[in-house]
Amino acid sequence: MKISIIIPTLDRPKALIRLINLLKLQISEEVELVVVDDSKLPLAKSDLANWGEKMKYIHRGEKLGVSSARNVGCQHSNSEYLIFLDDDDVVTESWLKDFYSRTENEPDLVYCNMRLVSPSGEETSVSASKNNRGIVIPGAWMIRKTIFEKVGGYDEALKFAENTELFFRLDQLALKKQYIEKENFIYHQSHNGGSKNLQNMLDSIRRILAKHDKYLNAHVKHLYHQNIGVIEMRFGRFEPARKHLWISWKFKPKKISTLFRIVLAYLPPLAKKIYTPEIGLR
Repeated sequence: MKISIIIPTLDRPKALIRLINLLKLQISEEVELVVVDDSKLPLAKSDLANWGEKMKYIHRGEKLGVSSARNVGCQHSNSEYLIFLDDDDVVTESWLKDFYSRTENEPDLVYCNMRLVSPSGEETSVSASKNNRGIVIPGAWMIRKTIFEKVGGYDEALKFAENTELFFRLDQLALKKQYIEKENFIYHQSHNGGSKNLQNMLDSIRRILAKHDKYLNAHVKHLYHQNIGVIEMRFGRFEPARKHLWISWKFKPKKISTLFRIVLAYLPPLAKKIYTPEIGLR
């Protein structure tokens, strides 16, 4: 087979059924669907009945993480290329056809343009050829399976920025890339907030900084240390907040906004009013 579409899912059977029914109209003999379901209850047999060998359904029955699910999907795939989707994603009618057409040229990585839709309904177009870093969301790229395996797949310890971290490793390889200059993938951003997600973000950023210290440039390190500083303030931990904000400032000493945050870190009563534990994360 040429392409495996890998879909991790958790407790959203209606969304999953909608997506796989949509994909069924696009899938050919050279494409397979691999669903990794961490929901406690499996899909009904009636929802799987008409797929036959075109779909592999793996029911794990416990929440083991989206990165783990994607890696398991890769392990069960029998195709040359992989595309990852989430169960609530939206694709155009030409999405799969356009990806498939690029396999004839044997690329390592193929991007399509995407449209971001914010929770407020505001839409933003992202061009893959102009902004590779903006196209890391699964569904907007297809990768050769051997390349995905070569870099070790997804880091299963990450619960935030797992796609960005994967591409930090991919960027260090000399890959043959191609671009589909069409908005074939539509991504609806969602509100995610609260201390649990903030802690996931904090843990993941710390891991990425440690893992890629020699690779990350000054701009990225500035942003990551600033993010850590702000999150620590949201948790009311001002000593580590000041530490990371000063590190962030050293990478960009002319950044006035960072100096403002440093000042706030020395004024806890004011900082607590501005930085609360609840935030919408993208």
